[in-house]
Amino acid sequence: MQESDDFVDNAAPPTFNSRTMQEEEKKVDDADNTPDVEKAVVTPFDAIRASENDENRKKSCWSDERGNLKVVNMVVRNPCKIFWLIIVLVLVLTFILNAAVFRTAENGNPFTLPGNEFDLMDVRSIQYDSMRLASDQVKGAREAMGMEGTTTLKQSQLEAIQYWVFEATTPNGLFGDEQSIQAMKDAYDIFLDDPGYKDYCLFNYPRNRSLITENTTVECTVPITPLLMYYASYWDPDAVAEVIEELKNPVNVEVLNKVGVCANPLAFCPPQIEETFTFQEKIYAMQFGFKVVNITSTWDMKGDLIDNITQATELASYLVLADAYAGAVDFGFDQSFSVDNPSSQYSRGILFWGGPYSNRNTSGLSEEEAREVKKADDDRLKNYILDNYLEKMDKQSDLNTHATINSYYFMTAIIGDVILDIVTQDGLLALFSFAFVFCWIRLNTASWFLAFVGFFEIFFSIPVAWFLFTVVFQIKYFSTLNTLALFIVAAIGADDIFIFMDAYKQSQYHLDVLTDLETRMSWVYRRTGTAMAITSATTCAAFLCTLITPLSSIQSFGIFAACVILIDYVLVMSLFCTAVVIYHDRFESRAKCGCCCPCGVQNPTSVTEKAKAAIEANGGNEMKRDRVSEFFRTKVSSFVQKPFNRLLLAVVFLSWVSVSIWQATKIEPTKENEQFLDENHPLQKSVTILDKEFPTANDDLGMKVYYAWGLGLVDRTGVNRLLEPDNFGVPTFDSNFDFNAQCQVELLNFSDRLKTDPKYKGLIKRKNGVGQVYSFLEELAAFNVYGNLNNCTEVKKGDWRSADWQIDTADLPEMMPKFLEEKTCFADDGETVGGRYSKELGWDGKTLKYAAISAESDKLDPFGRDSEFLTRKEYDQFILLAAEADELVSVHCSGSVIMTDLDEKFVFMNNQSIYVQTAIQSSILGVCIAFIVLLVSTRVFHIALFASLSITCVLISVVGTMVMLGWYLGSIESILIGIIAGFSVDYVVHLAHAYEIASGDTYERITEAFGDLGISVFNGMITSVVASIPLFFCQLQFFAKFGTFLCLTIAFSWIFANFGFMSLLAQLKIPVKSGKVCSL
Repeated sequence: MQESDDFVDNAAPPTFNSRTMQEEEKKVDDADNTPDVEKAVVTPFDAIRASENDENRKKSCWSDERGNLKVVNMVVRNPCKIFWLIIVLVLVLTFILNAAVFRTAENGNPFTLPGNEFDLMDVRSIQYDSMRLASDQVKGAREAMGMEGTTTLKQSQLEAIQYWVFEATTPNGLFGDEQSIQAMKDAYDIFLDDPGYKDYCLFNYPRNRSLITENTTVECTVPITPLLMYYASYWDPDAVAEVIEELKNPVNVEVLNKVGVCANPLAFCPPQIEETFTFQEKIYAMQFGFKVVNITSTWDMKGDLIDNITQATELASYLVLADAYAGAVDFGFDQSFSVDNPSSQYSRGILFWGGPYSNRNTSGLSEEEAREVKKADDDRLKNYILDNYLEKMDKQSDLNTHATINSYYFMTAIIGDVILDIVTQDGLLALFSFAFVFCWIRLNTASWFLAFVGFFEIFFSIPVAWFLFTVVFQIKYFSTLNTLALFIVAAIGADDIFIFMDAYKQSQYHLDVLTDLETRMSWVYRRTGTAMAITSATTCAAFLCTLITPLSSIQSFGIFAACVILIDYVLVMSLFCTAVVIYHDRFESRAKCGCCCPCGVQNPTSVTEKAKAAIEANGGNEMKRDRVSEFFRTKVSSFVQKPFNRLLLAVVFLSWVSVSIWQATKIEPTKENEQFLDENHPLQKSVTILDKEFPTANDDLGMKVYYAWGLGLVDRTGVNRLLEPDNFGVPTFDSNFDFNAQCQVELLNFSDRLKTDPKYKGLIKRKNGVGQVYSFLEELAAFNVYGNLNNCTEVKKGDWRSADWQIDTADLPEMMPKFLEEKTCFADDGETVGGRYSKELGWDGKTLKYAAISAESDKLDPFGRDSEFLTRKEYDQFILLAAEADELVSVHCSGSVIMTDLDEKFVFMNNQSIYVQTAIQSSILGVCIAFIVLLVSTRVFHIALFASLSITCVLISVVGTMVMLGWYLGSIESILIGIIAGFSVDYVVHLAHAYEIASGDTYERITEAFGDLGISVFNGMITSVVASIPLFFCQLQFFAKFGTFLCLTIAFSWIFANFGFMSLLAQLKIPVKSGKVCSL
């Protein structure tokens, strides 16, 4: 018995019986369809690839005189030293990774923040970054000159919003009975009845801040909700009835919409609009407007529920007909609400939370200091809401609280905590997956030691691959998609462990390899090394197919996943191989319940010697194997070999693939916003209702589309986001841009046109009949005439237009500092000019680098991700508008207009197209690469072809099933389809390789392939399928869909590999000829 920690075989090297060798070689040479035995091992690949029947190997740089691999000999003789060396190396690399990545990451977050993800060479991304980077640069220049620091009054800025979303449970709708209306009022009373609410609400300051003193009483901004009307402090039913009667006349409604903004004596009326109506029509519209104002002025939610709720609902249904007055009611009623259907099944409302919580001046604060101050305010508000309101809000949203309504809330201040709770819960579900993987490994290895080592190598494949990815390759872009590598390596890593362990177990039935442990482990190493090298190479190559996409996040994921698969293979062939040697030497024959420790006492008698003695005692006959292996070797193999069964399988497979092809051709890009959570989650429910059930209201925030002059195209020279995630290029400016008097006139005319031209209705969002357009030139011109913006009536009416308002650019350096600090006349919350036009005004403190006008989209909002179908429809119209802008303005301002949004809607629209292209291209390329790898490794054309056909069937089946499940082709689905090839190669490649290296005719090869790898492939399938099941219950849709995708891909891969691929081989019986580089 050896006392050292390392097992060393002191016995003399065994000699081979020459007669036995000749008999075995004759069997090989005489067998039909079998390859010749190679006489020498000359390359590392050949050293691993040589089959277990090759006993005639010559000594080479890779093998000794007995044909055993030298690296395996070293492992067998020094297992503990190598084992602990690898463990230490893995831990050291993990420590270096922690120091290089986690300790230097911002806020400890190693992931590249999502956003700004696009094709750098696409015209939309170029225009987006041209505007975004330029506006950031000029704003930074202004801040450096101290032009951005202002005093902010207590609770004067919007800190957070609170959405209440209501759903009726009765046909009467939400406003059909007092019970439902009062139930909605209860939701708002949670805050409005709390005295502490005033310490956190958004204050409604008077616009003239100079009138504010310490004794000034400031009220909270009232919520936006139709309940303002139902709980008005005064309700005049006669006045309301009169307005309703007037609106019942279609002619009156037509006049009101024709006069539009001109009915407001405080608004500018463009001459071209004024020409479309008579003076009498204008007088009527103005008189009607006074009636409406008298009614709505008491809508303050301070009274009791009015007596005639039906009349209030009727008034709302008629007011939405008049563009100038729809804004008073349209926000809280759903899109089916109308005169003909005065019932709303859905409603919504917003409360406003303000900050900061004391008067504050940000001058002199660095960006980091300002961020810390803002975070302190955010935390204070969040904690107050969690401590005082959350329980009541949850009670209100409980489905059992109210009989006639369901309530949902969405609050920006606590959304991060809600999402964190969801991620935590989903993370716990993922732990069940990993726990199952561990338990299944333990069950199949029958050793706690091997189970822990196996799980260790699976888990630490991630940090070691991360080290290779970040430290060695210097790739800094680490996508959140990379978290999927955990599930990928859990599935593939466990599969590799099963392959290696089952080969080790099967080696005890082969007398010719039981000479000693070195010979036995060389056989295991060769047998498994080739199979896993082929599958790992194919899988890595399939994941690297993602490099064809221009999106950095998917590129990062593909490279990282390939690194993980590579490292997992290396660790299985090194660490786990060493662990198996230790297990053999010390614990296998006497382990109780599989318990063992790597520091245990070495067995006095080799398990290999016992296995050899058992075979010899059995007269050299084949030993009985475990039941599962025998099942695959006999039952499954014989099932595939029966012609009738193959015919039945062919009918089933052809029928299924035909249906799948039919379904796959019906897949469509999504036409709706992609869901983030499960459709029944309250948060997702509120988002879905907000997205689908309401029209664009006056108080909705539309996505701003910018038209800018003076910008050049961003310089992308040297940009590589994988290596420098924050480098998008350098903004450039058009040196020919000329902000002359005529340029200013045309910019103002273009702005007026966007506001009032009826042809833009439906494209540009309107509020009270006027397009929502942001033009700093209106206020700059008024400031140039008046010297200030104190009289907003004059500014809005446009009286300054009759004066000489054009700005001399030489006066801008003197004007701009004061102008930027003025309060804008086009916002009610005391916003400064610099804040309102922060993107449109390209003033860098010295010169006007660019000038922009923006307009809010009627269909697109700055939140969420709309479908490509909707976004492209709007984008095409804004492109046509850009052509008009070029024709009208560019000739006078010099240079072309750049049209873009800054909410990434247009670039994401292109991303969705890229997702579809990538899914198709990656799938096709993945199958092609799998075919090439299989052809090179097996050197048998028909095996490579049939295996690739199996992978293609898996691809078609998964896509067809996705359509059957009601999935559309969104970003999640496209990414998953793109990696199907990477997931589906393992099983068919294992069986293909086992079939190729087997001996005998077709049926004998099939029997041997099933006997050797049937159980391994089955264990891999069970591990992956069962581990994916907990993901079905995740709230996050990405992980829920990934779980479904993983289950489908693995299940179809196993079915087609075992019963499709092997049946095809059995049916065609194409011989595997020897002595050819590529045999047919």
